[in-house]
Amino acid sequence: MRVRPIIRNGLYVITEHTHLDFSELVSISKQVLETGISLLQYRNKNADSNQRFREASVLLELCRQYDTPLIINDDVELALELQAEGVHLGSDDTQCKKARDRLGNDVLIGISCNNDFERVRLAVIEGADYVAIGAMFPTITKDETVKASPQLITQVKQNYDIPVIAIGGITSANCMPILKAGADLLAVISSVYLSANPTDTVKKFNNLIGS
Repeated sequence: MRVRPIIRNGLYVITEHTHLDFSELVSISKQVLETGISLLQYRNKNADSNQRFREASVLLELCRQYDTPLIINDDVELALELQAEGVHLGSDDTQCKKARDRLGNDVLIGISCNNDFERVRLAVIEGADYVAIGAMFPTITKDETVKASPQLITQVKQNYDIPVIAIGGITSANCMPILKAGADLLAVISSVYLSANPTDTVKKFNNLIGS
């Protein structure tokens, strides 16, 4: 029986499929995994189920080489089929309790809570392993986002013992107020995958998170 992975404070990297082909994405993913990240999330909204299975399988094998949990975005059945370490669910996706019933207790389940404290409360009640708050800043990844404040992160940490992930437009230049508010992990996409030097970018983030 597997043991549910421990969520370590650090960088939560989400895959970028708009500007990179998959071979480029794999190459950069290997670099950041070697450098050291806490979680990698596979998120390809435009692929069909066969492509998602192929791509996620490659990334899962890569993640396991570096003992880093792979989180599948929005697809409980794919997470189950691959035996991935976790699934991340958005506002309109399968409820946490239904996902837990399907996946079992050894899989991480994260919930997007946007700027909604009530959604955080419900996620905790249903047994989520982490909650994501954002968007903290404007982002090129999503056309429609809801602005969240660092104060919401602080409110969550004051009320619940659950890891909080901050997401949305986060860079090494703007992340310190979020970390000071209590965020445990920073979720990033373009600031790593589209960086001129992903390895150096991850190192910079890791230094800031550890400071």
